[in-house]
Amino acid sequence: MVDATIQDEMNYCAKHPQRDTELRCNRCQRYMCVDCAVRTPVGYTCRQCVRGHEDRFFEGTALDYGLVAAICAVGGALTPLVMLLIGGFLILGFIVSPAIGGTAGQIALQLTGRRRGRYSGYVAAGGVLAGGLVSALLLLGGLGLFTLLFLALAASGAYARFKVSI
Repeated sequence: MVDATIQDEMNYCAKHPQRDTELRCNRCQRYMCVDCAVRTPVGYTCRQCVRGHEDRFFEGTALDYGLVAAICAVGGALTPLVMLLIGGFLILGFIVSPAIGGTAGQIALQLTGRRRGRYSGYVAAGGVLAGGLVSALLLLGGLGLFTLLFLALAASGAYARFKVSI
């Protein structure tokens, strides 16, 4: 028989009130379910606390986003031009195109004072793709499979320059 004086109090996830849990955030002590928990080196933390911790690393402004997009669009516009100059040496394109995107991303990172926004990598990749697509349409008169592949490689190079590992 269960002792009437002992009552189990049910605790529910702060984000999912239909899920009972005993797991708490190690920072704010908020109850959370296993779907909301993020494993960190010091225990489980809720997504809100993790996001708050990440926000300290992102200092980019709207002006920085515009500068990143413009610089990476120029880098993207250079990609089809360089591929046109390389000609039939496709293997060289696999080496050169990520370098072009990475260089454009690095220049943008330096000109923004190394400030990153939460979405700077996406803006950089989008800038490379936009500039490259316009350039490819004007220079080549269309888009080929390898042009798209090299632009994707250049965009990934630009994105990688803004990646923050936390």
